[in-house]
Amino acid sequence: MSTARIFSAVTYAAQDIDRDENRNADDADTADNADRLEFHPRSPRRLRRPRLVFGLASRRVLLSTRWGNVTGRSFYNLALIAAGCLLMALAVDVFLDPNNVVPGGFTALAMFANRWWGWPVGVTLLALNVPFLLIGMRVLGLAFGPKTLLAILLSSLAIDLLRPLLPTVRGEPLLYTLYGGLLYGLGMGLVFRANATTGGTEIPAKLLEHFYGVRMSGSLLAMDVVVLLLAAFFFGLAPALYALIAAWVMARVIDFVEEGFAAASTAFIITSAPEAVRAAIIEQLERGVTILRGEGGYSRAERIVLMTTVGRRQLGALRQAVSAADADAFMVINPSHEVLGEGFKPLTRVKR
Repeated sequence: MSTARIFSAVTYAAQDIDRDENRNADDADTADNADRLEFHPRSPRRLRRPRLVFGLASRRVLLSTRWGNVTGRSFYNLALIAAGCLLMALAVDVFLDPNNVVPGGFTALAMFANRWWGWPVGVTLLALNVPFLLIGMRVLGLAFGPKTLLAILLSSLAIDLLRPLLPTVRGEPLLYTLYGGLLYGLGMGLVFRANATTGGTEIPAKLLEHFYGVRMSGSLLAMDVVVLLLAAFFFGLAPALYALIAAWVMARVIDFVEEGFAAASTAFIITSAPEAVRAAIIEQLERGVTILRGEGGYSRAERIVLMTTVGRRQLGALRQAVSAADADAFMVINPSHEVLGEGFKPLTRVKR
């Protein structure tokens, strides 16, 4: 079974467990909101999912420590961190480092040290991260450190240990830039999904914000600019420009991983035929509709506003359904990075 299928099965198991535990509370909430929100019952075929319970994604507390509770979800997060660090190491060893394309942050500084003094990239990366991590744990609290420390250790060790075993891709700038950025961004995204970081310049940025009130966005941008200037000095202008392309790919992939495959869109529909549009959405798309009441800013006339959230692949069907019901409707569609609740991911209730 592939890693992606294991993650999918574990996620489905977590959703089923949470849904069973919270069914009674959700029924009560639905009754309280019945006057403003209508749910169309989902068909059993669409609700049924494989109940492959591995226990990894369970939120049941297995052990209490000074850093927090250890649950089944903790092991799932560890798997995400391990997979993410492995992908980052592959990106550095196969695509980026052999072609002098820096991924940014402390990894870029480790690559500079490797070219200047011959120091191993992984060991140098670990040496750069550990002092800042220890300071961060002392200043910002112990909860800041464990998962980040694990991510730093795994990524640093994997870069050096896997290097002799892996091939390298050279001579094709498009290939090594895009695939390097894709793998590195995918790895970072998995680490972020586990609510961890990979260290690097984020730790000094947090410390600057804590001690001097410098915004993280500004300090991170300044450090990235310095890294790119150093890359241009050490490796030349072309590799620095390729690093910009790789950074753009990384950012897009990280956003996609954090949003997940279940990213959705929320539509606001102003219509003079609300019943027809409401019925079309419920019957054809099997999605819920919230009825809002608005007032025209110019005409001062009362208007009905329908709000609905649909999956990424249902946007075309939504446009067709609304157009067929009311060709004069006014519709605004906004991307929704995460949707929790009926028909989407469950809104997990934490037991106190």
